[in-house]
Amino acid sequence: MKIYLVNLIVTMILAYFSGCGELSVTGSDDVDEIKNVEFNILEKQSSQYTLTVKGTIKNNGTFKITPTWYVEGDFYSDNTYVLKLGGSSRQFNYSLDRGETTQWTLSFSSQEYNESDYPNFGIKNLRAYYK
Repeated sequence: MKIYLVNLIVTMILAYFSGCGELSVTGSDDVDEIKNVEFNILEKQSSQYTLTVKGTIKNNGTFKITPTWYVEGDFYSDNTYVLKLGGSSRQFNYSLDRGETTQWTLSFSSQEYNESDYPNFGIKNLRAYYK
């Protein structure tokens, strides 16, 4: 009985973290968007299980961006931006002074899609924000 309960708990935890529910929430109106930032996309990669975008963000504002802040974006099947696959966000625990640039990476995966079916995926709605 004890082993059964342990196996059940482990299975429930693995099911939760393996994609039964999206862990990343994007597009919320309940955030403070950071203005005067510039996004550049450097690289997009599609694999069997993950879509990945790498880029930079530059603080073009007059104030320092202080921790904790986030970058998020939405992933689409292609550059027509009609079929949205989902979104991703990344947390930053350091500040970004005015004029400074840092790199970011966003990754998307879901049990609902075979990510390799979207080699020409699109990324849109990039923004930086505070929660």
